[in-house]
Amino acid sequence: MSKIISITLNVGLTGLVHLLCCWLPLIVVVFNGVSIGWLAQYQTQLIALQIGVLIWSFYDLYLRSSHRSSAFEKKVFWTAVGLTIVLNLIPHRYFQAEESKLAQAQFERIRATRVAQFELQKPPKSVEKLSNMLQSVEGVVPSQIKLTDAGVSVRYYQDKTSEQAILAMLRKEGYQVSTID
Repeated sequence: MSKIISITLNVGLTGLVHLLCCWLPLIVVVFNGVSIGWLAQYQTQLIALQIGVLIWSFYDLYLRSSHRSSAFEKKVFWTAVGLTIVLNLIPHRYFQAEESKLAQAQFERIRATRVAQFELQKPPKSVEKLSNMLQSVEGVVPSQIKLTDAGVSVRYYQDKTSEQAILAMLRKEGYQVSTID
């Protein structure tokens, strides 16, 4: 009975972790799926879990005296080790289509940015001057500035600037604005 449990853990658990760590992200990029791209952020933890499972499997196969391992178990173990090495050396983006790379870059850009909306108390004298001033603020995405007579919508990188910094810059330039919540 303990041999069945050992084989199940060696083959099953190693295979499951290997699937999550290496094959699933590879399948995602091959089929251009960005929808489960969130899994990529756990790649380091999954690789660590996989290494832990492989270390336990090595201990169980070679170092535990009460366990007599079969040739099949050893072949499966070394195959999993080989696949782990190969799949972790090949960058997943190598298999990714250009459209998928662009979609993923767009997704990452949107995830890293926020939108600030401001209400103008009076229409700006020059929309072009207001647009140029906002483009000069570090962290503002120039192509994502929307101006109307009543308001301004600005997309910005949250690690480079903030809504309050943009508001302060607008007020410093003489615009009477307030934030829209």
